[in-house]
Amino acid sequence: MNDVIEHYVDQHVAMRSGLPGNSSEWLQQHRQQSISAFEKLGFPTVRNEAWKYTDTKLISNKHFVIPEPAEISAGAIDQSVLDAIDGIQCYRVVLHNGRFVKERSILPDKEAGVAPVVSLAEVIEEMETTISSKSPFNDGLQALNQAFLADGVVVRLAAKQALDKPLEILHITSGDRICSQPNVFLTLGEGSKAVVVERYVTSDAAVTWTNSQTRAQLEADSSLDHYIVQTSSAKSYLVTDVEAKQNSGSRYSARTITLGSGLTRNNLSTHMLEEHAHCDMFGLYSMSGRQHVDNYTTMIHGAANCSSRELYKGVLNQRSRGVFHGRIKVEKDAQKTDAEQSNNTLLLSRDAEIDTKPQLEIYADDVKCSHGATIGQIDKNSLFYLRSRGIDDVAARSLLTFAFVNDVLAEVEIPELREYLESQLISQLVPGEEVA
Repeated sequence: MNDVIEHYVDQHVAMRSGLPGNSSEWLQQHRQQSISAFEKLGFPTVRNEAWKYTDTKLISNKHFVIPEPAEISAGAIDQSVLDAIDGIQCYRVVLHNGRFVKERSILPDKEAGVAPVVSLAEVIEEMETTISSKSPFNDGLQALNQAFLADGVVVRLAAKQALDKPLEILHITSGDRICSQPNVFLTLGEGSKAVVVERYVTSDAAVTWTNSQTRAQLEADSSLDHYIVQTSSAKSYLVTDVEAKQNSGSRYSARTITLGSGLTRNNLSTHMLEEHAHCDMFGLYSMSGRQHVDNYTTMIHGAANCSSRELYKGVLNQRSRGVFHGRIKVEKDAQKTDAEQSNNTLLLSRDAEIDTKPQLEIYADDVKCSHGATIGQIDKNSLFYLRSRGIDDVAARSLLTFAFVNDVLAEVEIPELREYLESQLISQLVPGEEVA
């Protein structure tokens, strides 16, 4: 066991007696099994096929600290972070360093005596069935998150219940060498609807790591619009792990927007378990400097008559690097599957790099599936056209770049959030060296 792994094991030993629900035998066992799995698995490396193009040494060579619950302070949260999306009307859950901060949250009113949004720490002991199903682990980072399972948010909508406004889950990580391990559980009852925005932010001055997990269960005919928005500083590292399970007639729409962080890994998967489920996955990433983003997506069509659409677009500038691995698996009983997948990347510099791997696994014989990838540069004819109309080089390149990703931005159906993302993206579109 190397010293970094030992560092987290020692933290686990020191903290475990003070974690919420420690009196629960099954929860103690779950955490112990998780830290043992982390000891065995360690940090993923490029030897792992799923991490072939992403080196985690930027994370694994640092000794991050998981903060104690008592160290979380509502007063440490800057109001400007809460108000970043101008004019948005939403409910809000604030998670600071992985802990639920009720004083800064805006929660839905109780309906029929049940609060649909609660702190994980308050209900953790009653979630044995949900939490125990999270293992076995795909990698050591999933195990590490569960070893320190303590807080986050639980959203449970009853049948036919709908949130009248979007719910923003604001993940704030601050403090030098702090690692937050939040957990989000979303359960949508039959015919229920919700719009959930998970937004990740960090302090500009601090080196931080957020290692989050989100699990969504969609019952029959329910609908979840799920946004994963990341505008963290270039000194931060982020690993998101999102998994959805869909029952008959459910609709899951995921929109992943990555506009920051030094290293980002977005794991996103859905399993369509029953007929007539539908899933959309839209992604946009814009990187510069030496930033690195890895989008690893999985769609499993496990039943007949399900459909899916996936479109990821990226803009890579300077020495940044992008990775896209999109896997669609059609199981043998999933006849009449209709699936589309596409990844398009625009390189603004000779030194930018993209590794893209669209993947189809089809075990049924009556399906309609397609996948593809494109990599290119700004079209010189289009650039010449704009320049000939009096638009300067910088503005022309920015306009063409923005136009390239605009069809993904158009899928953001919350107007205030779309305007916020457009302003963030426009501020980043500083053209790099022209590709010959």
